[in-house]
Amino acid sequence: MKPIYESKIHQLLKNDKTLKSNFRWEHHLSRHLVALNYTLNDRILNVEQLKHLKQYLKDNTRLFSPLRGTSEFIICGLVASESDDPYAKLQFMINHLKPAKEAGFKSGNYLPATLYTLSKVHKGHDVEVFLKKAHVLYKEMKSNHWFLTGGDDYALAILLANVNSRSETIEKYYQALDKVGFKKSNGLQMMSHILSFDPGNVTESVQKCRKIYDILKDNKLKVGTDYYSAIALMSLLKEEAVDDLVEVARYLKDQKGYKWLGKGMNILIASALIANESVNQKGNEVLSTTLQVSVQTIIVAQQVAMIAAISASSAAAAASSGSS
Repeated sequence: MKPIYESKIHQLLKNDKTLKSNFRWEHHLSRHLVALNYTLNDRILNVEQLKHLKQYLKDNTRLFSPLRGTSEFIICGLVASESDDPYAKLQFMINHLKPAKEAGFKSGNYLPATLYTLSKVHKGHDVEVFLKKAHVLYKEMKSNHWFLTGGDDYALAILLANVNSRSETIEKYYQALDKVGFKKSNGLQMMSHILSFDPGNVTESVQKCRKIYDILKDNKLKVGTDYYSAIALMSLLKEEAVDDLVEVARYLKDQKGYKWLGKGMNILIASALIANESVNQKGNEVLSTTLQVSVQTIIVAQQVAMIAAISASSAAAAASSGSS
């Protein structure tokens, strides 16, 4: 394994250990996501700042705000690991709760990821107009796949609206991916969304995705539908990155705290580490400026996918405890 990835994984494991000892009661997937983001952004984890941000969120939102509860730690961790002024980021999200709901996005477990994504990608003053544009795109997505499209696609609609993606392009990818053997699912829909960020040749992109899937399968790293986004991300990088993916995913699988996450989640984490490093390499001529933006956007999409997974598992746990 390349030294850069050994270093990144060492930092990831260190961050995860620190979060576990200081935020023991937070969802384990939440901690892994926050640890990953500190690693991707090469920031030193500040436990006291995280605690202060959580308190700031409580002091500035109502008791039943969707930004509270399960999402509280995730949102605070993400903004702290990315921004020099995380309090301003949180306030932006608080300020746009109402406009997001007025644009058509329903309050619930998925609205925090939507607001987080909005804070990442939107620049300017016409936020309300942009939110309406994103919701129109969401409705188009839902009209194509009514059963698959739900609140977990809100944030993707924000991302897609930001790059002016078209629902027709997304649908072309969806149908082409289905024809080469990827299973129809919510994961396939997300995969088609991600591929639409890069305006390449649909046939070539889909064939590359199939090749990556087969390589992972041959290395006993079969990817379930929930983690198709990792394949879409890797398809945008140079071919040797797939070999790196296999090595990093295998290594993560053997680490304490990660072996029980499952092959799919470790592949997702590994793909984010590798793609992020590809973008950060100085003088990298393989990735064009447009593609760099696409990769960075897709890493956000992966984070959204993880937030969705956490929200779903938390909701299921709550329902289970309520019925027992």
